[in-house]
Amino acid sequence: MESTELRKALEEYLDLLKRNLAVASLETLKTKYKKPFDELRHNISSTATAYVKQIAFENIRIRADFMDEAQPLIQSTVDQSGILKQISSAAFKRQDIAEINQLALALKEQIHQALIPFYDRHICLYLDDECFGNPPKAPKFYNVASGCMWKDDTWAPAEVEKGVILLPAQDMPKTAA
Repeated sequence: MESTELRKALEEYLDLLKRNLAVASLETLKTKYKKPFDELRHNISSTATAYVKQIAFENIRIRADFMDEAQPLIQSTVDQSGILKQISSAAFKRQDIAEINQLALALKEQIHQALIPFYDRHICLYLDDECFGNPPKAPKFYNVASGCMWKDDTWAPAEVEKGVILLPAQDMPKTAA
């Protein structure tokens, strides 16, 4: 499901919860209407989870063979952010889709910031035939963790061509403070 479809479904579930809470107490919903109420809570939870994941991980590229390294970093960022608890409150206490969206975007930014050092560790010089030509051209930058090449001031997906040499880029020296 696309994020627009997930958002629409989540909005409908939140609206149903809001209408139910307007006509019955939470205690009544938990007891007298337990089965449909539990189903609604499950639907809200699973749809909100899928929606937040889609927003938070949109345009984040990590090759499968680097996931073992990146996953603990992402998980600790999510855990330390406390945002999932805030999203749960926005859904179940306030039924506020705008707040959920804002929190998902904040989580996306925190994950992005946490991944910068990870990506920086995996930048290589991309030496192709042009680098050894006459006149030689400067090597390009390639990130092996994301599978992206630095081109036109942005990282773009690219495959490593046959015969290319990838050399790890050295850390830039830090200036004295």
